[in-house]
Formats: sequence, structure tokens, C-alpha cells
Amino acid sequence: MKIFLVFLSVFFFNGCFGLVYKTPISSPPISYDPYTTAIGSLYAEKLKENPNHSAAILLEDGFDALLHRVGLIRMSQKSIDMQTYIYKNDLSSQVIAKELLNAANRGVKVRILLDDNGVYSDFSDIMLLNFHKNIEVKIFNPYYIRNKGLRYFEMLADYERIKKRMHNKLFIVDNFAVIIGGRNIGDNYFDNDLDTNFLDLDALFFGGVASKAKESFERYWRFHRSIPVSLLRTHKRLKNNVKEIAKLHEKIPISAEDKNQFEKKVNDFIDRFQKYQYPIYYGNAIFLADSPQKIDTPLYSPIKIAFEKALKNAKDSVFIASSYFIPGKKMMKIFKNQISKGIELNILTNSLSSTDAIVVYGAWERYRNQLVRMGANVYEIRNDFFNRQIKGRFSTKHSLHGKTIVFDDNLTLLGSFNIDPRSAYINTESAVLFDNPSFAKRVRLSLKDHAQQSWHLVLYRHRVIWEAVEEGILIHEKTSPDASFFLRLIKEWSKVLPEREL
Repeated sequence: MKIFLVFLSVFFFNGCFGLVYKTPISSPPISYDPYTTAIGSLYAEKLKENPNHSAAILLEDGFDALLHRVGLIRMSQKSIDMQTYIYKNDLSSQVIAKELLNAANRGVKVRILLDDNGVYSDFSDIMLLNFHKNIEVKIFNPYYIRNKGLRYFEMLADYERIKKRMHNKLFIVDNFAVIIGGRNIGDNYFDNDLDTNFLDLDALFFGGVASKAKESFERYWRFHRSIPVSLLRTHKRLKNNVKEIAKLHEKIPISAEDKNQFEKKVNDFIDRFQKYQYPIYYGNAIFLADSPQKIDTPLYSPIKIAFEKALKNAKDSVFIASSYFIPGKKMMKIFKNQISKGIELNILTNSLSSTDAIVVYGAWERYRNQLVRMGANVYEIRNDFFNRQIKGRFSTKHSLHGKTIVFDDNLTLLGSFNIDPRSAYINTESAVLFDNPSFAKRVRLSLKDHAQQSWHLVLYRHRVIWEAVEEGILIHEKTSPDASFFLRLIKEWSKVLPEREL
């Protein structure tokens, strides 16, 4: 077997590594004063008074998060840099692709950096944009095998490289505005999916934090594992579809009425934005991100370090929302120590029925009951969360995807970082530590609202059970709610996997 894998690696990957290290450097970023742009001029006077401060708008609702992205693209004048782990080829993704194309037609320089794990297809609309003179698309740490069905062979032969992914999520406009949080690009993240929608959160920041995010983007953009899609063998076949670029708007499958309603909402957003009608919070914002070198060399995570420091310094309460939660022994000791001091620890994560990663839940289960017995308030998302929400649109299932932590109603850490070994040691991540009590309280209230509609894990006669209120009645479950026998079986089997690889 080993000989076969070695043969595969030689046969498939020699060309891949040559491609990586011979990647040409793209043209340098354009230079300009971001405060002179349409977006920058709105906040120039306020932020120039205190260069260390940034402004923030919280994006809780998924559809509102989409409107902000579309609105910012339409207001852009100089540049757009987008870095994301997943870019689907569904309705929301096509809408953003069309808007990016329109911006490029106005002369805006657009750069798109996608992790290869999250690329829907080499022939998706976002890849087609690379043929526009003002748009560059790169993929990060690519597979040599472009056929997704055959990639498992490459994973086996080159696992140590392939397992390391760029999980960062940045949306930078005119070097002044940046959206940071947990959302990728796809219908699931914008409350627009018919099957499963993600409960997520991100924020729009202006000012100094955007310039730091830009510096991080530049490091990733010029990293030797960020490959121009023009170098892919499959990209040559797309040349026959260049004429399709101009027809992107025709491909979006929505009625004229829906299009008119969407246009109205985007225009309303831009009008409200320019009139400062969204709640805006000012404070010190610290941008945190892994170096792209983490893909090649084990490095300490600055986000993990900042999280542990804030956790140890907490005086009153900590509220953690993380879609994947595998704290490890060291962090469990910190949790236990803080709880013993009287600090209230709240944890919101996925249930077995709501998670999109059963193997992660199997690992979380090792710590779940310990945390409940320590005195932590532990909540697991109900998979029918959206069905019980007025704002829910279509979905039949709901899953937590957010990664947000509030310390003492003062500090908020939000970004792409989960509380698990993958975020800490394997993937690259980005986040912001924002110091504003009003912002922190707003986030905590949002998380608390989600927790109140989730399963609360409590001790009953020395065992952990799930309880929730349904139509005014307290209900209890002794095993993972809404999880089939087959789901539980897979979860048990998954426990043989090494935790550090999850």
C-alpha cells in the first residue's frame, strides 16, 4: 500500500509542487488614500480624531449580511479584496459574482482568494471572472487533481499538506471597510437555503482594523501556495466561455418581481448607510490572523493566545458560541479555574442533530458532561431553530456556524476561529478583538436569545439530560434529541479518530 501511495505522489504531485514554487507574483496593489473614497469620506472626520479606534456595525441577520456585501460593492471606487474558505455556485454566490463584475467594469480592481477545498467547481462563475482585465482569482493550497471524485487519492498520498486549509474570511472594500466573521459565500450563510441555514455572525469594521486586514490579505495573496487560476489545466477550457462573463446577470434564476424587490432593498441599505442609520460602535479593534506560513510550518495561533489571555482575565462572565467545540485538557483546566472563582461560563454549540460534522460532536461529547458538572451553562442548538423563528424563511434545519466570544460584556472576539484543534494548529484563521461594552452587550443578548431557544444541558439525578421549553411546557430528553440511531452509531465510531486531527 505504501509503495502504491508513493507511486501516486510521484505521478500526480511532482508537477503540482513545481507549479507552487514557480508561481509568478501578480501586479502590486494600487495605492490611494482610503479616506478620500465614497465609503471612507463618511467616517474620515470621526476616525481621524483617534487613529487607534475603529467603527463597527454588527451583522446578525443573514440576509442583511448579504445586503451589506452587495451595497459595499456598489459603493466601491478603488479596490475589493475577498478571502474566503467556501464560495458556492448558488443564487447568493451568483449575485455577488455579478456585482463584482459590475464593479470591475467601473474600473474597480478586484482580487479573490479562495481555498481550494471550498471551490464549488473549476467551471463556476467566480472562476470565470478571472478573464476580466480588472479581476484576479487565486486558489490557496490547491489539489493537483482537479476532479473532486478522485481527490481522496491525493489526500491519502499528501495528507499533511492537504489537511491544512485557509479558513480565513475577509471582505475588504476600498482599503477602508472590512467584513470579518464566520460567514462564507453561499445561500446557507445568508438565510436563503431551502434545506439548511447557518446561524452566524459577522461585523463590518471601518478604519485602522481594515488596513491591518489588508496587510494580512497581501501576505496570503503573495504566498507561494496561492495559485492563479490561469495556471490550472482546467482553466484553459474556460476560454471558450469568455463570452459568458457578460451574461452573468441573465443566469441568476430569479423573477423580475424578486429582482425589483432585491434592488429596492439594496438601494434602501445604501441610503440608510449613507445617512448613518445603522447602529455604529466605536472602540479599539485588534486584528488577529495566522501567518500563511502556518501551512508549511507549525506556528502558534495569535487568536488562541488572545482568547486564552482574555479568558484568564475575565472577572464576571464569558459567553462562547462555537460551531465546533473541542477545548482540550489545558483549556478545560482554565475553565474549571475560572468557574471556581465564580465566573459565569456559557457555551453554545451544535447538537448531534444540528451539526454538519458528526466526528467533531463525538470529540465534544468527551468534554460536554464534564463542563456541565463543573457548573458551566451548556446549550446545544435545536435543529428546528429556524422553524420556530419569525425571521426564518425557508429552511427545515438549522445549524450553528458562528464563532463569537464575549468577555465581561466588554470585549468581543469574532471571526473564523473555532474552539478546536483544527483552528488552533492546522488551519489558518482571522478574527478581531473589539473593545466596546455596548457592542459586547448587543452580541451577548443575541447569543443569549439563541441559547434560550436551544437545548439546555442540566444535571438530573447525577446524569446529564437535555431540556427545553416548547409551547410553555418544559420537556426533557435523556439522549441526544432528534438524532437517529444511525447518527448516534456514526458518532460512536468516530471516537476512534485522533482528536488533534479534527
